[in-house]
Amino acid sequence: MLSMTRGFAKAGHDVHVLMMNTAKHRIQLRNLPQDLQLMASFYAVDVPTQIRIGDILANFIFSAEKSYHIQRFTSKAFRQELERLLTKEGFDVVLLESLFTTQYSDSIRAHSDAILAYRAHNIEHEIWSRRAETENNPIKKYVFNETAHRLKTYENNTFAAQPFDVIVPITGKDSGQIKKMGATIPLKVIPFSIDLEEIDDSEVATEHPSVFFIGSMDWIPNQEGVDWFLSQVWPGIHKRYPDVRFYLAGRNMPQKYKSNERLKIEVVGEVDSAADFIKSKSIMVAPLLSGSGMRVKIIDGMTYGKPTVATSVSAEGLGIRDGEHLMKTDDPDEFIERVGMLIEHQGVYDIMSQKAKKFIYDKFDRNKQIADLVSFFEDQMKKKKEK
Repeated sequence: MLSMTRGFAKAGHDVHVLMMNTAKHRIQLRNLPQDLQLMASFYAVDVPTQIRIGDILANFIFSAEKSYHIQRFTSKAFRQELERLLTKEGFDVVLLESLFTTQYSDSIRAHSDAILAYRAHNIEHEIWSRRAETENNPIKKYVFNETAHRLKTYENNTFAAQPFDVIVPITGKDSGQIKKMGATIPLKVIPFSIDLEEIDDSEVATEHPSVFFIGSMDWIPNQEGVDWFLSQVWPGIHKRYPDVRFYLAGRNMPQKYKSNERLKIEVVGEVDSAADFIKSKSIMVAPLLSGSGMRVKIIDGMTYGKPTVATSVSAEGLGIRDGEHLMKTDDPDEFIERVGMLIEHQGVYDIMSQKAKKFIYDKFDRNKQIADLVSFFEDQMKKKKEK
């Protein structure tokens, strides 16, 4: 979302960002960096979105098919602020980011003639279905399956009703899924993108060989993937290469992850600069077992030429060729072999590093993506006026 905001602002557009201020990601607007404050107008509404077991049970028992994960983002105060902004400002495009914001489509339609676009970050029900598949606890499995079912119902109903003018999925795979769920309005795939002019190419001493993971550790699929890697993959890598270290980085690191010098595991936690951290290590792993959408951190790693070993879920939606831009496998033993190949064979490492970086530069240039999206919006605005 920040990348999209930066892209629109850099292209010369007047950008307004209305966001929910939650306990999990709480900010003070006055503390935003100055460059962000100059880039766009930001508005924040306090919304209590904390997950409560009692609320989940009440939802399951009394709310029929309604999704708790949509309901907890329902806010009268947010709706009022949205309607105030729509009445005050004359917007050309209103871009809804993430599924939970789609419930406010009626307010936008009632207070604005703007093109209404939904930015689909992922297929939400898919995340929970995959979590259910890998969960052994029968109670959690039931909760995950029920959550997936209700989210799927909501997504099906939303895409069939088509309250938007256009949908902007983040991957071609997601675009196909959305069409299957009933969407017939224009879709434009715009992947996550980066500003190549802002890439920090300054050199940082690289520890080679070394293995690393970086990601938001308050996101459950990341924890599941790291747990699988630490239990099923890392012991085999450590046995073969006892001097190679594994670095685990990311914000909101759970206390269950501890550094272990004997196993050469170093828990770094949140880093000051993700770019410097990535550049300082050599082999990225992306071991997700659930999730949907696009793995932004893989793009970040490949941008700096880091060969990556990933599960099939992690590599979804990127259009990457296995064995050329990264290595892909869901088998723990094969995962070990592929990391080992990058450790032992410098030639393989160097070729994949170069191809990974070229792939990102060719496909994920933010300036090109934003120009493409703006042209799409302008075309839709013209068609709307002609009707």
